Amino acid sequence: MYPWRRIVIPTDFSTAAEWSFDSAVQIAGTTGAELIILHVRATRPSNPDELRFPADDSLYEYAEQHELEKLRDHARRANARVPTRLVIQRAPDPGTAISRTAADEDADLIVISTHARHHVAHLIIGSTTLNVLSGPSLPVLAIRYGIPSRRGLQKILVPVHLKQRSTAAAALAASIARHENSEIHLIIVCEEPERVASQDFLDAMAAETFDGAHIRPVVLQGKDVQAELARYARAVDADALFLNAGAHEISTLKQDIIRKVDTPVMLVPETDPASA
Repeated sequence: MYPWRRIVIPTDFSTAAEWSFDSAVQIAGTTGAELIILHVRATRPSNPDELRFPADDSLYEYAEQHELEKLRDHARRANARVPTRLVIQRAPDPGTAISRTAADEDADLIVISTHARHHVAHLIIGSTTLNVLSGPSLPVLAIRYGIPSRRGLQKILVPVHLKQRSTAAAALAASIARHENSEIHLIIVCEEPERVASQDFLDAMAAETFDGAHIRPVVLQGKDVQAELARYARAVDADALFLNAGAHEISTLKQDIIRKVDTPVMLVPETDPASA
């Protein structure tokens, strides 16, 4: 729901996880949302009560409080008005725990880092993040480790296609644009024979969904959707790219967009009520 009220940001205290923290603070500050900093203690799948790395609870608590307070202080320095709350969970599957916590807290948004580097220096989406991105019940903002930080959502890209069914991403982008005076770039990537139909589709969607918002319909000619979106995002210095979330596993195309487009990617489920 927008304006945001509660934002969950998971952390494992890694550099990649911290990369998304400034963006979460910035986003929370735009609507006065509470920032819920979540850490999941990993337990064994065969015994959910047993920690994967056994240690006295006091040791975990000391380390967690130290790291979490550092993040909390960082949030205060970045925007003292943003309220923060620390939440600790124990679970064998951190991805499921993140989604469950967001639901239990009645959160409006999850902000999560998407990438780390493995031994041959290729960017990958970790299994925890992939779990959260697959069939989410609320919007998830995926921020790739290493991309430039953003100071808001002033320039939003919304890719669509001629067989578009879900309008959740467009509806959320429109809601944000009306509140924040953002600019929406409504984009179709197509080949030349579909150019006229694509332009007509964009014009109709702009009138139906984005009434009252600053909208720019854009037809990009090409076959490689991910490559064209990456090029365009760089050219206009986009702040975010919004996609409709599927009901199940995230598609290969969407994974490629998250991995290669140099801007945060928002996945928006059809059930999100922010279309108002």
